[in-house]
Amino acid sequence: MAKNPFFKHTNNEQKIVEDLTIEAIQIHGQDMVYLPRNIVNKDELFGEDTISGFTGGTELEMYISNVDGFEGDGDFISKFGLEIKDSMKLVVAKKRFEQELAMTRPLEGDLIYFPLTNGLFEIKFVEHENPFYQVGKLYTYELSCELFQYSQEDIETGWDEIDKFEDVQQDSVLSLTLTESIGTFVPGEPVTATGWSATVVTWTGSTKILDIHNPVGSLSGGANITGTDSGATGKFGSSETTDDAVIIPTDPYDDSDDIQRDADDIFDFTDIDPFSEGGY
Repeated sequence: MAKNPFFKHTNNEQKIVEDLTIEAIQIHGQDMVYLPRNIVNKDELFGEDTISGFTGGTELEMYISNVDGFEGDGDFISKFGLEIKDSMKLVVAKKRFEQELAMTRPLEGDLIYFPLTNGLFEIKFVEHENPFYQVGKLYTYELSCELFQYSQEDIETGWDEIDKFEDVQQDSVLSLTLTESIGTFVPGEPVTATGWSATVVTWTGSTKILDIHNPVGSLSGGANITGTDSGATGKFGSSETTDDAVIIPTDPYDDSDDIQRDADDIFDFTDIDPFSEGGY
């Protein structure tokens, strides 16, 4: 039996359902900030962007489907330390999305800022057929999101609450030029002088340039700088800020710097083959 030709879906019915959907999201939803990802250096072979950034954000209302709490694996301790695997599903109206953003649809890889938990979530999948053709039309997108893991993306959106995600995980590098030095400073070790301390990023012995971050206190000309672990010493000559940045570990269980310093005491990683004891 064919479909009854006397019952048809009209544009007026579709507009009513669409307007009611938007109103329901605006009543029961939350104001989020949608952050489109800017592709900087796309790898055409793997389809990945090794360097990406977020330079703008648009406030948009969304409905949280999982009202009982975050989904996903939750918080747990793994061999990599403390991992947080929160996820959630958000519903956004297609009409409102097209009105607020110059995009045809949400894209996987874009970010959502959730102000209630002050968290950034990455879109992993966009479902465009749920609910399935109510009155013959689609009105919403369902976004499957997971907690965003920062990996050196450039975040400059103009929203202070969002931009600090990059600021708290990065620190600028300060280059110190030493007039004289003895020994080799080890990356990651603390260095100290009278009334001053910092952490080593890199050491270039040929030019006597010591890159540090997180300095506390002040240095005066000729001050003696000493490496806490290596015992290396040097006299401070001058300093210069750079455009470089270093990632600051935020995991309280991260012991990578301590492990690296212990390994440097055992192996000479500047050698071609540090494990052969010169017999390669």
